[in-house]
Amino acid sequence: MISFEHLPCPALLLQKDFTILKANEAVCNLLGNSNLADGLVSLATLCTPDELKALQESLLPLKTGEKRNHTLTLHGSGRETLSARIGLSLLPDQKVLLLLTDCKQKQDTVSEQNSLRILEEQYQHNPAGILLVTDKMEMLSYNRQFLQMWNIPPHVLQNRDDNESLQAVLSQVKNPDTFLSKVQDLYQTPEQSSTDEVELKDGRTFYRHSYPIFTEKTYLGRVWYFLDITPLKAAQRKIIRQQKFQRAVLENIQDGIVACNTEGMLTIFNRASRGIHGCDPVHIPVEEWGRHYQLYHTDGVTPLRTDEIPLVKAFKGEQVRNQEMLVLSTGGKKRELRASGQAMYDNEGNKLGAVISLHDITDLKQAKEKLQHLAYHDALTDLPNRRMFHDLLEQNIRRARRNLEKTAVLFLDLDNFKRINDRHGHVAGDRLLVALATTLRVHLRNSDILCRWGGDEFLIALPEMTSTDMARKVAEKICRVVQTELAESCDGCGISTSIGVALYPDHGQSPDMLIRKADMAMYMAKQRGKNRFHLAPEEGEFLPEEEKRDAYQTEDDR
Repeated sequence: MISFEHLPCPALLLQKDFTILKANEAVCNLLGNSNLADGLVSLATLCTPDELKALQESLLPLKTGEKRNHTLTLHGSGRETLSARIGLSLLPDQKVLLLLTDCKQKQDTVSEQNSLRILEEQYQHNPAGILLVTDKMEMLSYNRQFLQMWNIPPHVLQNRDDNESLQAVLSQVKNPDTFLSKVQDLYQTPEQSSTDEVELKDGRTFYRHSYPIFTEKTYLGRVWYFLDITPLKAAQRKIIRQQKFQRAVLENIQDGIVACNTEGMLTIFNRASRGIHGCDPVHIPVEEWGRHYQLYHTDGVTPLRTDEIPLVKAFKGEQVRNQEMLVLSTGGKKRELRASGQAMYDNEGNKLGAVISLHDITDLKQAKEKLQHLAYHDALTDLPNRRMFHDLLEQNIRRARRNLEKTAVLFLDLDNFKRINDRHGHVAGDRLLVALATTLRVHLRNSDILCRWGGDEFLIALPEMTSTDMARKVAEKICRVVQTELAESCDGCGISTSIGVALYPDHGQSPDMLIRKADMAMYMAKQRGKNRFHLAPEEGEFLPEEEKRDAYQTEDDR
């Protein structure tokens, strides 16, 4: 509810005998007479007797709520003289409301210039279009911006026809019924204020605000403000489009994006982040992030301290680059992540929060582990390959040297394996090799090392041997197991195994020497009838020349 004193244009409240009861600040400034605000001053002190008589005559036929327009010359407290268009209205309590518009100076005085400048700022040069109406919703006054915004035709202005003016406005709005309904509602409830937006047919959008004017308990009329917010609405739509685009990017990007504000509340937690953690974000203290979101070091056992969490480090101003961590989702799935991020600041350098990206490297890690496994294991049998066996045998030799123990190396070669490939194909041969690997695993100790050396050749390292006899017993057992568990399924191909045995330190001090000696002993077992083992000659002992030559001959059945 707006009081009489705050009307946006100069105004006087009069008794019917034209004694001034109230004068608002605008008219006091305009006339340079602050005493008018105290009231009980006759209007005759501001105008000539003839002009006062003309006003009295205009007032006589007026009924309550009606208005009449006049031109009046007013005299200020100095020599300044103003010519103003006035709106004369009779109020329900028989008081007279006089509104001054379109004031023009008669003399160039400093006081008048200042007053006019104030008036222009308050009313005519207001960026909003302003319309003043009586309690009957009849037009009293309007500023130039109102006319420009609504494009009121000149002939309507000259006639001051309220109905034509209203129709000119309604013809421009998209929803005239809604527009008019709001006007009528406020007419029925004069004490109410109203704020809304009006869409025009030409694409513009006006902000509309209306508030009532009272003097004491008497309703005088209403002020309507119209502000063209078309550029603002266009900017809002652009921002909304940008926000939708950004949300779409964030929701569809493969990396998790997590951000927080200066209060430590998570403001961004995109779909990838929700998938990684298996949950939606919750508003909890920063100190509980590690526990709630189950953040760990890459070992998957050690929890991240609060000051180790990437988002916390970024918020503190650290540049987080490729920090690896592990998240245990609510579904129990482990995800290995690589986090990068930094703090966010506005143009003035004020901190807004922090943001990090979470790149899921779980599959990459698994692929690397698989490649690492393949680099040291045989693809067919999944046994350690030559490289891994050599490394493990070297470790066993060092341990045996420290503990004064023996380590045995068994070199196995399947007898007559070529017959399997020739008769049943290489797939059957591969199945036999896998079956042999499985069988050997069952009959060896967990500490023994089994390796596929290549083709149908296998190597076994037996650590912690206390005697040569222990190695002989293992070799005998393997020959027996192959004969009983594998040979019968090979359709009479005569599958068996020949084994060469070499021991550290008896037959060599290095992995290469032990493997070479075991290989030589294996060939000797084949030369002596297959399906048996042979112990390598001790270091410094040599094979007879003919036996050595026979041992390295290539056999068609291998």
